[in-house]
Amino acid sequence: MPQPVDRPPRPTTRLEGYVFRRPLSGRELLPAIGAGIVTGLAGFYVARLFLERTPLLPEERLQHKHHATGMTARRAQGRRGARG
Repeated sequence: MPQPVDRPPRPTTRLEGYVFRRPLSGRELLPAIGAGIVTGLAGFYVARLFLERTPLLPEERLQHKHHATGMTARRAQGRRGARG
């Protein structure tokens, strides 16, 4: 096995500016934890807004709506009979 001194030096140009990770203390983690909590609360608030929004049509009209033409089922049947 060759001695470490016998090996040619490896090029280290790509390692310039390399920063190693170090363990963070609780105080240094607080901004990241706070940003995660705020992001989660904002997402929850937006989802809640979409779920609680008022529908554009009342439920009664929405259930009986004929979606293809925009007519109610009763009006669509009356027009079919008038055509022919």
